[in-house]
This record gives sequence, C-alpha cells and structure tokens, in this order.
Amino acid sequence: MTSKSIIQKTVSWLMLLLTTAFVLIPLYMIATASFKNERDIFEAPLVLWTENSGIFNFKQLDRFPLYIWNSIKVTFFCTVIQLGTASTSAYAFSKLKWRGRDALFVLYLMSMMIPIQVIIIPQFMVIKNLGLYNSHLALILVGSFTVFGTFLIKQFFMTLPDSIMESARIDGAHEWVIFLRIVMPLAKTVMATVLIFSFRWFWNEFFSALIYIASPELKTLPLGMTDFVTEYMVYFGPQMAAALISIVPVMILFLSLQKYFIQGIASSGIKG
Repeated sequence: MTSKSIIQKTVSWLMLLLTTAFVLIPLYMIATASFKNERDIFEAPLVLWTENSGIFNFKQLDRFPLYIWNSIKVTFFCTVIQLGTASTSAYAFSKLKWRGRDALFVLYLMSMMIPIQVIIIPQFMVIKNLGLYNSHLALILVGSFTVFGTFLIKQFFMTLPDSIMESARIDGAHEWVIFLRIVMPLAKTVMATVLIFSFRWFWNEFFSALIYIASPELKTLPLGMTDFVTEYMVYFGPQMAAALISIVPVMILFLSLQKYFIQGIASSGIKG
C-alpha cells in the first residue's frame, strides 16, 4: 500500500468518525438530559446516569399518549395520501405522453423552491374558509402532496422500459391496470424511500401544527413539547424525555425498511 493511499484511507476514516460523532453526540445529550433534573442537565461530565438521575421527567408526560395518538393519525393519513398522489403524478409525468407534460413538471418542481412562509397566509385563508381550522383534516390537506416524492418516484419510473407498458396496452390492459399491477410492484424500493421521508417529516412536523391547531386536545407530539415552555422558564428535562420517545418510531421504521431505503435511493439516481 502506497503512502498516498494510506493518507487517503486515514482521511476517509477521520471524516467518517467526525460525521458519526456529529450525529450521535446530540442523541447522547438528549438521552442523558431526559434522566436528569434541571440543575444537572448542563453539568459536566456528560454521563448517562448520576445519583440524582431517575425517570421523573417521563412521569410529567401524562398528556403525551394523546399527543402521540394525534401524531399517529396525522402521520398515517398524510403518508398514505402522499404515496398515492406522488406515485400517480410521477407515472403521468414519466410514462404518459400528453401536451405540456415537461413544462408542467418544471413548474411543479419550481414550487419546491418556494418557502412555506411565503404561502402560509393564503393557505391559511383557504383552510379557514373551508372550515377546517383547528382540525387534523387541515394538517392532512396541506400535507397531501410532495414535490420531492413525485420527483424521486419519477426518476425511478424513468428507468423502467416503456416496452413493458406498450406490451400491456397491446394486450388491452387499462392504464390503471398497468399502473397498479405492473408498475407499482416494481416500485417497492422507491415507495419505501418516500414512505420513510414522508413519515419522518410529518412525525416531526411543527410549523403547520402551530398554525392550524389551537385546541390542547388536538396537539401533535412536536407541538405538545411547547407545554414545557413557559413565560419564565424552559423545562428541558421533560422536553428531552418527550424528544427521546419521539425518536423511537422513526428509528424502528428506518431499521425495518433500511434495505429498501438504500436500494430506492440508488435506483432513483439520487446519491448523497
């Protein structure tokens, strides 16, 4: 092994270790803080358990089963609807030929560049005029579409040979039959990828919930964490305990679909 290759491998390992530490240290800090009282949270050394540690922060999360249930409902419906809208629109943009298709797709992609803060006022007026303010249906409606998911699935559909669809059309198959029975079974990996992205986004979604939810009993998990922010003090211990709980479902989903997630990213041509 040459000295150049040794240096390259050493630098690669150092970068990998730094990146891993950058990701894991905040998680470790959340775990340690969730078992400590407010006085010890910022005390050094940063150990997981001290003589004053306990599960007292978790006992203050008495309303969080309701918040978790609300998050499950919103996340489930938003994710399922997004998978449906993203897959059908991606199929239309990639496998159906119609006038203005490419131009409309460019405009659709450009909408991804518009910050949510720019459109929040007209969006809020629409939701309010529909009578959906202070309801979970408002969160589901504004989260029904994903430009990124459409783009990701379209990139995968572009890799499928058109001859498969043409053969089915010659045999008399309806376009919905081709989509549901031929295309979708081949798209498990990219659908799993979009599922993970959508689930993570809506599970952690805070801004829309803050805008459209006013009743305490309708709060989702991220919005429920504001219960520990008062005018005079922020209670970090219960907040970190709630954050630790909120991480678990996302980690379980990712570990369950990890194989499909990696394959989906690779097959769609997007590499980080």
